[in-house]
Amino acid sequence: MANDKAHINNLEAKVKAYLQASDRETAARFALELQKARQQLAENEGQLALHEKAYGNNVTKIKHAGGQLAKIRDKIAKYDAELKMSRAEAELAKLAQSFQFDVTTDFGQIEQVIQDKISLNRAKVRVAADLSSEGVADVEREQAAEKVLADQALRQFEVDLGLVTPETAGVEQVSKELGPAAVRQTQTES
Repeated sequence: MANDKAHINNLEAKVKAYLQASDRETAARFALELQKARQQLAENEGQLALHEKAYGNNVTKIKHAGGQLAKIRDKIAKYDAELKMSRAEAELAKLAQSFQFDVTTDFGQIEQVIQDKISLNRAKVRVAADLSSEGVADVEREQAAEKVLADQALRQFEVDLGLVTPETAGVEQVSKELGPAAVRQTQTES
């Protein structure tokens, strides 16, 4: 795209130069080439926009799939915990048959081990979900900065071509003074 834009700028300069030299025939040839180059650039920009949209859609799909995967992991962890709980219940039933024990203390310890395992599995899922959105803010800031730079370049191009004046473009005109003239003026005032 940068080469296409440079080519367009070059063609614009040639058209202007040949018009100033009163060579309308050559200027017309370059004007036609300029028109074709602008059309090609517009097509390329359209294709780029389509590819960027497709890329954005794919990123959205990947993030959605990551979210679904996190839900599935959570279910697996839950089922794993339930499976372990059923094993623990079976062990308790076996122990209960073989001897007498304090149900509140032993079962409380078993329950704590299972709850710790469930918490650990859920923490892993949260970490994976947090990592999936890592770096998105940086990308969004970079895109915003790029857009601002593009808008500034367009305003400058419009001012350079005379399409808009600095006043309508919102560009402040600074009064310019030469150093010695300003010094002479202040000396005459004193």
